[in-house]
Amino acid sequence: MKIKERILLYITLIVSLLMFSGCGVKDVAGSELVEKARADYTKLDSARVIMTNTQTNEAEQSFVFKYDEKDVLTFAYEGKYQDESYAQYNNGYECYTLENGEYTFTQRGDKDFQAYDRDSTHPQASEGLIIFSANAVEESSVSEENGITCVEHKYDPEKIGATADEGNVTDFIARFYFDENEELMYFTEETVIDSDGKKVTHSYKVEITEKNAVKDIENPVQIPDDNTQ
Repeated sequence: MKIKERILLYITLIVSLLMFSGCGVKDVAGSELVEKARADYTKLDSARVIMTNTQTNEAEQSFVFKYDEKDVLTFAYEGKYQDESYAQYNNGYECYTLENGEYTFTQRGDKDFQAYDRDSTHPQASEGLIIFSANAVEESSVSEENGITCVEHKYDPEKIGATADEGNVTDFIARFYFDENEELMYFTEETVIDSDGKKVTHSYKVEITEKNAVKDIENPVQIPDDNTQ
């Protein structure tokens, strides 16, 4: 799965779950803890999100954001996987993108430019980052060990629109870990794919750090020397 495909799959899951969450809600174990974590995340003025591949222990994706005094969102995203790379910086007025060495620039007024604010924010700055949709959960459980509470939700892949070019998504499992104060420490997402009879698993650990502590966001996109922007 290429880095752009991973990004699109993740965004698709977020959007699908946001749409599906509007239906009648069934009882799911640990739902109150997860819903609180989602609400707390949307109240943040800034944060850094780190997505680590648990199979390689390599941080493959990072997303840092901050709202200004007018609630305009500035964010920077960086992702990499094998020989694929993707970086984007958007301050609400200009957007810089570098995908596998191909540079693009857009600004307000351009057809393809997208600005974000607190009311209409980027999917990864929304509650959808912390995945939850009660009606799409097939199995759920809550366990506790050494003061750490683990909430596990196994989803119906079809209901959340989970797809992959590698094959058919057979399982999507989210696990959330809370401390003794019921604060979210981190969560993991596991996608299992049937690729022509071969089981392929992608697993990520997602950590939300620097809560309300991000001061400045640097542009990670290297602007080509021959570009005047």
